[in-house]
Amino acid sequence: MTNSQRIIKKITIALIAAISIFIFYKLIFPPIPEPCFNGVFDIGEYKVDCGGICQKECPPPPTPPSVNEIKIEWSEFIKDGENNYDLAAKIINNNSSWGVSSVDYIFLIYGKNGEVTKTKKDKTYIMPNGFLEEEGVKYIIQENFKSDFELEKIKIELSNYVWKEIKDLRDIPNYSSKIINIENKKGEYVYDDGPEFYYVYGVTKNASRYSFYRVDIDVVIYNSADKPIAVGKTNQWTVAGGNGWEFRIFWNNPFSDNIDHIDYQAQTNVFDSENFMKEFGTGERYMIPR
Repeated sequence: MTNSQRIIKKITIALIAAISIFIFYKLIFPPIPEPCFNGVFDIGEYKVDCGGICQKECPPPPTPPSVNEIKIEWSEFIKDGENNYDLAAKIINNNSSWGVSSVDYIFLIYGKNGEVTKTKKDKTYIMPNGFLEEEGVKYIIQENFKSDFELEKIKIELSNYVWKEIKDLRDIPNYSSKIINIENKKGEYVYDDGPEFYYVYGVTKNASRYSFYRVDIDVVIYNSADKPIAVGKTNQWTVAGGNGWEFRIFWNNPFSDNIDHIDYQAQTNVFDSENFMKEFGTGERYMIPR
């Protein structure tokens, strides 16, 4: 065997060994899919494997064939201390399966001369009402709005609706029951060594088997004329399926009128797939909407 043949033989053996090692490595350590091709809603994407950092454009959100218009029942400001106000609005969605996964809202604050002097804006979601009218109610509350002048009136405007349809929530088919209930409700004045204050109490109960990162709780206190005299809100984190937590909301300033009734609302954003934790009891993650 000549020197050149020996060299070719060594090179061939080396190539075969390198290819074998490469194949073995790939079998033992398969490549990690790129974020835009892994079928998971990753950070930086607008939806699964599209938008944001991904070149693929996301399909447009579904357009409902026919929906009832979202109704603004009222928008009010409530004075809560000197130069401090709470802004609130009651929104009604009469659609049984279509909700709004995202909507922009803006509170317009008017002065005595009838002009808009300040604004307060943010985003929220609106649930469908299913077969329960109370579930289609959405309170939008902005607490502790500071103003150096007396408010004359406020108005809320909604824009940029993103409609979504809820389907097949398995243990709550056709969305026929509330997802988050509130039990053991009570409200009372507390007279301590300092000034009196009022608080409401309740216990949330996640009626589904899905666990949620966030539950939003809104409370509106009404007088006998069905006018809001106080509003408050809080939220709870990591509410497991079948479980819930206690909550309390406090007011330290006197109300403008006597309390007649109190409305409690507890909702969670089922349109946001990132709001779903592992499915209770199985470890499976349930991604919606679709």
